[in-house]
Amino acid sequence: MKNVEGITIKQWLEDDWQTFKAIRLEAVTLNSRYYLTNFETEFLKDDEYWKLSLRDTYNGNVFGIYDGNIAIGLMGAFRHREHKDDTAIFGMVYVREEYRGMKLSDRLYNACLEWAKAQKGIKRILISHRDDNHASKSIIQKMGFQFYEEAEITYGDASHGLSCRYELKI
Repeated sequence: MKNVEGITIKQWLEDDWQTFKAIRLEAVTLNSRYYLTNFETEFLKDDEYWKLSLRDTYNGNVFGIYDGNIAIGLMGAFRHREHKDDTAIFGMVYVREEYRGMKLSDRLYNACLEWAKAQKGIKRILISHRDDNHASKSIIQKMGFQFYEEAEITYGDASHGLSCRYELKI
């Protein structure tokens, strides 16, 4: 198992777009059954998309987690498109397999929670996971999110599954 010393979290800014793109493509390639997108869809996005995703820090932030200077995961926190005045959404959670079990997701969640709490007007945060993603379910519940519904959706690998949805009031 890897050592947690030297593990840091960084809010990614526009200059970090290549690192963001690389780790995001890795995440959706290895885990498309848990994401709403896949490698082919993400790969086709132009460089400006990746830069813009990190430029608008009012509407969201993406955090990278590092072992030294090597990115090993990410998580995003964004204002909800339809309810941006009072709601945030967390997503894109990914930690490389060899770093799992070290409570690094806790640190990513806490970084996103800090961002959400610092945003004017945010009163609730939404997040979801595929019904058979027990690791995601565990951390979501551990962080205090409450289940409110499930819905069938199509995932990045074109499979259908239940999306379990949670909210946290802040």
